[in-house]
Amino acid sequence: MASPSPTLRSSPLPSPAWQVRIPAVDGTVAGGGIALPGGTILTCAHVVDAALLRPRRAGAPAHGTALEVDVPGPGGFSRRTAHLIGEAWDAAGDTALLRLAPGPGADPEPARLLPRMGRIERTGRPLPVRIRGHPALLGDQAPHGLVAAAQVVGYGVFEGAAQLNLAPDQPVRITQGFSGCGVRADDDGGVVGIVRSALFGAGAGADGLLAAMTPVESVPSIAHLVADAELAEVEACLGGVDFTRVVPAYRSATRERPLEAVGFRTALEAFDHLRELAAGPDGLPPEVVFTEEVAKLRPVSRGTLRGYADSRGPDEVPREALRRLRARPAPRPPAAARLEIIAEPLPGGGEPRYEVRSRLRAGGSATPPRTARVGEAGLPGEALEIVREAELLLGRGPYPPPVPMTLDFYLPLPLLLSGGIAHWRVRTPASPHGERLGSAYRIVLHSYERSFAPHWSGARLRMRRRLELAAREGAGLVRGLPPAAPPGRAHDALADPRIAVCTVGPGADGAGAARALVAALEAGVPTLVWRIARPGAGAGRRPGAVREGPGGSWERRGGGGGKEPLLPWNGPPIFDKLIYRGSLSLSVAEIGDLPRRLHEWRIESTDTDISDPMHTEHDDPFDIALLTDHAAPPTAARHPAPAGSDVIPPPRAGRSGPAPAAPPPRRAPLPGAAPISAPDELLDSE
Repeated sequence: MASPSPTLRSSPLPSPAWQVRIPAVDGTVAGGGIALPGGTILTCAHVVDAALLRPRRAGAPAHGTALEVDVPGPGGFSRRTAHLIGEAWDAAGDTALLRLAPGPGADPEPARLLPRMGRIERTGRPLPVRIRGHPALLGDQAPHGLVAAAQVVGYGVFEGAAQLNLAPDQPVRITQGFSGCGVRADDDGGVVGIVRSALFGAGAGADGLLAAMTPVESVPSIAHLVADAELAEVEACLGGVDFTRVVPAYRSATRERPLEAVGFRTALEAFDHLRELAAGPDGLPPEVVFTEEVAKLRPVSRGTLRGYADSRGPDEVPREALRRLRARPAPRPPAAARLEIIAEPLPGGGEPRYEVRSRLRAGGSATPPRTARVGEAGLPGEALEIVREAELLLGRGPYPPPVPMTLDFYLPLPLLLSGGIAHWRVRTPASPHGERLGSAYRIVLHSYERSFAPHWSGARLRMRRRLELAAREGAGLVRGLPPAAPPGRAHDALADPRIAVCTVGPGADGAGAARALVAALEAGVPTLVWRIARPGAGAGRRPGAVREGPGGSWERRGGGGGKEPLLPWNGPPIFDKLIYRGSLSLSVAEIGDLPRRLHEWRIESTDTDISDPMHTEHDDPFDIALLTDHAAPPTAARHPAPAGSDVIPPPRAGRSGPAPAAPPPRRAPLPGAAPISAPDELLDSE
């Protein structure tokens, strides 16, 4: 495919340092070639014929036949002489090898050969590539050539060749002057083959959109340069391993990346995918991390798997980073997923509005934040849609099914106090309503103000002290607050920093419980348990319950017979299936287990008659709310704090400007939930 030869220039060369240009003896350009180690050049046989002005398929030229090549360098192309290597001539495969003769300047930089056809055939994923050629139609207008973008879609066109597809909307096509030029992979810059020929006559406007490529692994004369024994052994080893057995290794290799949905069947499919990703911050390629972590999980294949990293050079696999990786313990299976849903009040009058942000955390990684703005009436629907999307992602993700998911809600005080989340119905594909959210998932509540608001920094500090003390002592005290306790008395009752759990009983109208809950939040108590007041809930007691005694304490009454669970100090009776120890403290493990216990209690309660007033009015665990910061990730780990600020705000995707520092607006509870009013001075005070 000859084209007019452009004038040589002394200018910086943007083309690859490993690609040469091959002119014909009449001054036109016959094509290109790629430099290999030892001063050799791979090109097409028909390019050699064109350079020598010989008819195609006229037989092999004599060994040592001389022809000129243009070698790239810092100042542009320089003309050198090359000689044909006769024994490497392959007319059937349309390839030839040249050897550069000694001359001025350095030899071109060898191309990094990248056999990729096996992976393309296994995965069925086209490989995006680029080719710099010298189109004949433009001649001197493009002295350094033009770049065409294409995809290698698999074997085809000729025996041993691969098919190149070009996008019809791009201006550069495969034309005369591209033959022999290197096909470079977009992902890591390796050369996967050379252009063989373009296809013409495929239809109106389709000329040059289809081409044939000779893959580097299809050239017998360079097989010794392409062969990768260690890679072949690793591929054979991973091909027979079910992906679910190496999920921890995959999550370790992708922990710096956002959570992604994958559908790998074998470990080899994961390995192929990881080879397309960029190296991590430590310089280690993800597939190296994967094979090393799989080696820790499968000692029988350790030598083969570790041999892959050892066979790579230090420029590809940094040795110090590899040493640190091998010193790490084996990766653990992914923990249960956590779905964080944050409702931030938006300033302004009228209907209460919220910016709802969500993020799914699973297997040591997290999805990018999802952001939406909704009114109060739209909040339940938005939250349920977030849960549905998380279910879909976990269903497709790299996790052994089923993956338990905990829902962490960060709500402003009015929404937190009104409750009702456990009663929401999950969305299902066909039925009008699914089961209640409280039985489908573990639900943990958090205070938006205590987590993020600037004027609650004192409460965050007190909470951290309590968490550190409980961790150091291995346990925390349990205290209960009667709803009628005045705010000052409630703060005094919770002054002991060893108190880690506070239970609050409902008042006649809910206002007392709201005051007590606000006091416990301000005091920094990490875990709170209370009952959501709902319309129609009576004030009766079931047999074996407790009643309020003199001085606001609680007394145990008989009834029911047999052994009955003991309650914490002055705790309300509705928590006897959640916290039933007779002691005044709970271990850190028991506190962290409260979400599971409440979830199991809710599941158990669904087996009873829901018309039974014992369960609908007094003992319905769906009316019990649990707020705990014992099991949640540290706030600093969720969202970095801005410089010079003690507040740790959530990310504000989709909005410009700093977060408002004003106190959260006072909002009405969610529709359908019983309103629990709190005095203004409690909602706005430190």
